[in-house]
Amino acid sequence: MQFKVFGLIIPLLLALLGYSQSGFLPYSIKNGLTQNAVTTIFRDSKGLVWMGTQDGLNRFDGLSFKQYKHNPTDSSSLSDQYITAISEDGSGTIWVGTRNGLNKLDLNKGKFERIHPDPSKKKVIQYVFDQIYPIGNGNLAIVVEGQLFIWEHRSKYFKKLTGNVDNHACYTANAKGIWKYSKGQFYLYHPSTGKLLEIFDTHQNNQQPFVATALYHDQNQAIWVVNETNESKPTIQVFDTKKFRWLKDSIVLNEKINQISFDQKNIAWVSSLSGIIKIDSTFKPFFWKSSQLPLSLNQSNAVLCTYHDTFGLSWIGFANNGALLYNPASSSFQLFQPENKRETVFAYAQDSLGNDWVASISGLYKKTAITQQTKLIVRKKVRALAVGENGRIWAAIENEGLYKIDPSSAPELVASVQNKKLVDNTIFHLNINQKSNQLFIATKSGLIILNLINNQIVRYYAEASLVNNQITGSYVLHSFTDSKGRTWVSTNAGIDVFDQNGIRIIHYKTDSDQSPYIKRTIITGCAEDKRGNIWIATLSNGIYKWDNGKFTSYNQSNGLSGNIVSGIMADSYNRIWVATTSGMNLLNQQSGRIDVITEQNGVPASDYLLASIAKNNKGHILLGSSEGLVMINPNTVWPIPIQLKCFVTDAAINYSPVSITKHFQLDADDKSISLEISAPCFINADKVVYQYRCLGIVDQWVTLQPNNRRISFTNLPYKKLQLEFRAAENIALMKFGSISTLYISREPPIWQNSFFIIPASILLLLGIVFFIRFLTKRKIQEQLRKAAVEQGIYKERERISRDLHDHLGAYAAAIKSNIIQLEKMDSNSSETMYQLKGNAEDMVSALRETIWVMQYQQISMTSLSDRFKNLINRIAPNYPSIQIDVKEEIIQEKMMSPGVSIHLLRMMQEALTNSLKHAQCTQIFIKIAINDPILVVIEDNGIGFDMKKSSDGYGLQNMQDRASEAGLDAKIISELGKGTRISFRF
Repeated sequence: MQFKVFGLIIPLLLALLGYSQSGFLPYSIKNGLTQNAVTTIFRDSKGLVWMGTQDGLNRFDGLSFKQYKHNPTDSSSLSDQYITAISEDGSGTIWVGTRNGLNKLDLNKGKFERIHPDPSKKKVIQYVFDQIYPIGNGNLAIVVEGQLFIWEHRSKYFKKLTGNVDNHACYTANAKGIWKYSKGQFYLYHPSTGKLLEIFDTHQNNQQPFVATALYHDQNQAIWVVNETNESKPTIQVFDTKKFRWLKDSIVLNEKINQISFDQKNIAWVSSLSGIIKIDSTFKPFFWKSSQLPLSLNQSNAVLCTYHDTFGLSWIGFANNGALLYNPASSSFQLFQPENKRETVFAYAQDSLGNDWVASISGLYKKTAITQQTKLIVRKKVRALAVGENGRIWAAIENEGLYKIDPSSAPELVASVQNKKLVDNTIFHLNINQKSNQLFIATKSGLIILNLINNQIVRYYAEASLVNNQITGSYVLHSFTDSKGRTWVSTNAGIDVFDQNGIRIIHYKTDSDQSPYIKRTIITGCAEDKRGNIWIATLSNGIYKWDNGKFTSYNQSNGLSGNIVSGIMADSYNRIWVATTSGMNLLNQQSGRIDVITEQNGVPASDYLLASIAKNNKGHILLGSSEGLVMINPNTVWPIPIQLKCFVTDAAINYSPVSITKHFQLDADDKSISLEISAPCFINADKVVYQYRCLGIVDQWVTLQPNNRRISFTNLPYKKLQLEFRAAENIALMKFGSISTLYISREPPIWQNSFFIIPASILLLLGIVFFIRFLTKRKIQEQLRKAAVEQGIYKERERISRDLHDHLGAYAAAIKSNIIQLEKMDSNSSETMYQLKGNAEDMVSALRETIWVMQYQQISMTSLSDRFKNLINRIAPNYPSIQIDVKEEIIQEKMMSPGVSIHLLRMMQEALTNSLKHAQCTQIFIKIAINDPILVVIEDNGIGFDMKKSSDGYGLQNMQDRASEAGLDAKIISELGKGTRISFRF
């Protein structure tokens, strides 16, 4: 937000004993500048500010700097690090003059092209381009070592100014054309053709030739000539190009002149070794130094350049202190500090005699209207003031009570706890209803109304037993009397309105979230506008407008900088000034626009005290703060609505920088794109709000986080997308924001491209038609062959299975039968027979399992688990002292080949047998989890064994061999005295 300032501010109220002034923003290497020696400054058509230094170029958008430096190994970088001039042509191209060459910047690519207006100078080691300035129609005049070239931006070529090279010539341009001064004569050239139009001999004006080092033109088209005939005392001559005469005798300066610029008021700013010298229409130079300026301007630091943009902002480049932004609107705001130091001011009042009173933490001060002198009246903390008749002032002194101060007498205590006229000596605010001669005293224990005629008091508070003495809250913060004589009392729980007789006629409670008018909050003050509307300030809900019982709310969603409001006041233009904890706000009722005014606009403080806002008879608004008394002249504060234009300043695809374009093309393999957007704003830049939406993906506007201006997408769909983005000074103004548009396309893989798919599909179909017959025939033949082989294998397995059953099985069964008969015949050999019987049973069992496995091409883990459980059921009764627990989890069935199945079953049997026979355990836990992968765990609580020593008796090596052959993962964990755990995973 920028401001238009009309005229010089009228001296405000007090003879300032000491004050400071905001409105200056410093920038240095700490903020991102390449160097603190700023040689030239320029603001382009997009609003970006360019700062040249002795070590590179800087682009600034209000929040961050982008640096451009000379790189000897990169021909697309600046030709030299020392920047001498910056300008822009009609195509939006940035031109940069350096100590050694001219450069043209491609903003989209971020690369420079080195330009040689005179090709013969291409290999010159040092070739200084002194000036670049616009001359109309988008063309530029470029001055290099006494020679001027014209750049035609439409035809893209240089035109050399007619005439010989003159190393003593100086140039400038105004509405009439290009001017050259040399040897006492002015030469006027046509700005387009470069042809000489006229010659003006200054000898005719009795002006002797002198050594001119620079020309500058002001807003009246006059030319200011820097005369350095005497280098120790340079002078300035001013030539009127309208009447072709010298305007004034020499303006003598005792300072080296680095540059001259002219602000919107046509005041000359002379950059010198000792700071800035200003020259107004009287041609009297004066140094711009005072206590209100930053130290960098007051300490005689060398200034190399100044620049004034079209928004009224002034930029200052120092030789060693970086750059300084000055907002001229700051002249509308002043700060009074009674004792020349930071001090809390609680109240201001202007008495009926025109004297100004300031209540502060150090005392009560008075500035008399006649002598304009300020003096201390009371050396005590004064919290509130009210104006009576005949110069009388009512003052609330901290912890003492209410005092009356007449012009010719000492302060007199009127009401306090001691004389029983007050319940509490803490007074927040005083207000006099002039029509009823009533003094309203706001305290933390209720409202006191003092009748100024008979000195009678009436107390009102929330807990009063009499209804007539009740108010919404006992903590009273403020009171205000409107044009109808009604007094509006602000409390911690609502608003109470009294008529001239001290009778409460209206009240609104604000102590509940269900309140119909104002939700739960504390009322901090009221004010009246020129239409009779009452404006209400709150401590959490922003402000409200009361129009004969109708409430209208304004808060952060409407553009307020914050909802905590400490004071409110209407100015003579019917605008509403709203003091919040996050800055001053100005509501224009006619347009509905709310502008935020902060320290960057020149307001010298941002924290305002409750009930401290006031207005004097000149219409100036005054507020108490912890810094001092803030004084505002509303007559000179006119915010200019600015529609911020947003554009892309940086782009990256897959985190690699790419050129900026209106249509970004992503390949199929490109996963991400990131864009940084900017809407240059230099006052309250950190409060600018950015939004974007990508139609088809994010159709609703997305608000970026504060100080974040980067938009990023990953894995975009394969299509063309429209990205829109915008910016505004606050969220309420976003709907009026200018929308910028660009496109992002992501190309699908070639096999998803329609230009490829259609012909490829046709060719593929033709190929399939011819190939399918061949493949089908071959496939059928192959399937028949495989089927025959598989059938043969299956038959062979059946044959082996039958043979095992018919022969080996029969023999094993016979052996078993014979052993039983022998056992009956010979009881002496029962032990041997028992072992032979067991071996025969094992043989039969093993044969059955082998036959079972060979009968199938695939075996499910569930059937294998069932077979293992059957085995457990058969052998468990033989070990009554061992408890066997089996837990089976079937999550996902899995099929196995016969070879893997028999190996797994054998290893499970081996592990179970080891636990039963050798572990000396009392409990065996078996877990079979059927999933992908399969997990089998067999764990006992036996004696365990030392895994570091070989133990061949347990068949462990056999398990490992089987696991390796079957492709299973077998793990054995055991420790002496802690049991054994064996797991198989497949």
